[in-house]
Amino acid sequence: MRGRVAACGLAAWATLLAASPAGAWEAEWQAGPEAGGGFVLDDDGAVGEGIAWLAFGADVQLLRSISRDPGLGFALRVGTRDFVDLAVLAGLEGLLPVFDAFPIVLSAGAGLDALTAEGLWYARFWWGARSHNQLSPYAVAFGVFVEYQRRIDGSREPMLLFGGTIDGFALLWPFLWLYEWLVVDQGPAVV
Repeated sequence: MRGRVAACGLAAWATLLAASPAGAWEAEWQAGPEAGGGFVLDDDGAVGEGIAWLAFGADVQLLRSISRDPGLGFALRVGTRDFVDLAVLAGLEGLLPVFDAFPIVLSAGAGLDALTAEGLWYARFWWGARSHNQLSPYAVAFGVFVEYQRRIDGSREPMLLFGGTIDGFALLWPFLWLYEWLVVDQGPAVV
């Protein structure tokens, strides 16, 4: 059975490689912080204690040559729940363009709590604005997410997270505006 699944997977990748136009494997990447909150769910699925979530993530999308193209890629995030753990998460994601600049990104993967060495898996729904830059491989993105995390061994209750992501480049804007105000708008100093 596993051999058949592996053969089907290899056949799908071979089909993608053979059918994709030239330049389809050029990578488009994005990075930035995310913040949000959520709840720990008990065994019955009822909402338990509230939690805070803070992370920094990046992703790489392939197969996109214009903004209307779907994408397939990889994601990597490092986050903390209430500053009591440190989760390193990696997974696969698919980008589905609802509108040109407002895609849905579905991702799933696994990770590790670096402090306790416990494995976990996650499923994530993200929606927001994401550019497709024809001149640069960097894509600016802002959006909201809902994520479900669960320990692989079931040692801790699952978590339901929700929050927002901002683009990492947006963190530089105050410094760029300050530079423009101090240097560009003021002109050279006259002595």
